[in-house]
Amino acid sequence: MQSDITRNVISDLWPLYTTGEASADSKRLVEAFLAQDQDFRLALEESERIQKILPDVTLSPDTALQHIAVARERIRTNAWLFGAAIGAFVFVSMAFLFGALFFALSRS
Repeated sequence: MQSDITRNVISDLWPLYTTGEASADSKRLVEAFLAQDQDFRLALEESERIQKILPDVTLSPDTALQHIAVARERIRTNAWLFGAAIGAFVFVSMAFLFGALFFALSRS
């Protein structure tokens, strides 16, 4: 079972470990793993230090809804532009094909 413990498992347990919410077994598991992998321990501690420095950003419900509305509008605009590009491609392709057909028939 010990071979199944990877850095990803420890990364998943790290937030619970640092807040004291991990079970005793999880704490022992994290501590045993990090005792063997000092580089990873330092990386986790550094990420924790950086996270504490960054400001806590929470959006009000109104602001979140405004961001969602802007995202939806951008998606709609991009879908419309993509559809227009496909339509223009089809139009030009058909014009080219009919032009080539007309040219071929007029030469015969």
